Amino acid sequence: MIWASWRQQRLQLLTLLGLLVLGAGAITLLRSSMTADITSAQLTQCVTQALGECSVPGEVQKAFREAWSNPMMMGQLAITGLPVLIGVFIGAPLFARELEQGTYVLAFTQSVSRTRWMFSKLVVALVPAMVVLIALQHLVSGWLSAAGTLGPRMNGPFNAVNFGIEHVSPVGYALFAFTLGTFLGVVSRRTLVAMTAALGAFIVVRLALSGLVNGLVAGQRLEAAPDANLDVDRNSNLVLESGYLDAAGRPVPGDKVLALTQACKSTPGGTPNTQEGFLACLPQSGLAKQYAVFIPESQAWQVHLVDAAIFGGLAVVLLAGTIWALRRQS
Repeated sequence: MIWASWRQQRLQLLTLLGLLVLGAGAITLLRSSMTADITSAQLTQCVTQALGECSVPGEVQKAFREAWSNPMMMGQLAITGLPVLIGVFIGAPLFARELEQGTYVLAFTQSVSRTRWMFSKLVVALVPAMVVLIALQHLVSGWLSAAGTLGPRMNGPFNAVNFGIEHVSPVGYALFAFTLGTFLGVVSRRTLVAMTAALGAFIVVRLALSGLVNGLVAGQRLEAAPDANLDVDRNSNLVLESGYLDAAGRPVPGDKVLALTQACKSTPGGTPNTQEGFLACLPQSGLAKQYAVFIPESQAWQVHLVDAAIFGGLAVVLLAGTIWALRRQS
């Protein structure tokens, strides 16, 4: 059964092999060229330094970013797009083509059970696709790591594009996209309809669930006086909530905060307040503390696990739906 499934899907498998070879070769060459540019421009020390700490002239850093920002962005977009391509071009036609052309009837009359036939096709289609995805993701991640803070990593791990290509998140997206495509293929029994619907549904679900994961990971809380610096790096950490607290420790609504801060900018006589006077006015007006709830950069892996679990759970539900729909085919 595995051999028969391979014969049916050999074009897709050869395409995946070609994608892996070409992609790996291109990424390797680009990384080698980029690291050579870093060395020649004497930017090696800046790779691991925070923004503003690099002693190399700003125009040199700017020239490097202008030369390499687009290639690295293309690498990121490739990993971002691979899961949906797996769902549209591998998952959606997998059973839809058989049902549309009627060739499934021959498979159902063989001694092999429908369940075994289905799982054989799923394994042969999904496993190579996941291998290619993980391999290319690893290569792109290594490429971006070589650029360090000179590349997209300067935007932090919770940047939408950076987050979507790291750790196990792409695997979760790919499993969801693949099972979504197979389910829609069985339900619609039309290849083109399934491919189009899978593309649209994947984008809608990804956007709809993009912020859900943030509320499922416990954040850390930091408080400070109104005149103190609330030391939360918004570039590296994911800030879930921030604002002011009253004397009882309750969050002050945003519109009230705006009105109170505007009032503190002027003295009772109507003249502009000094910086010291403004800061002294805040606690007197009821803004007792600043606060922020955030997920630190060190816990980004937990957010990825939750993200992958959500889409993996959806994939399990869709797989069960595919099994149910296929077993009902006459």
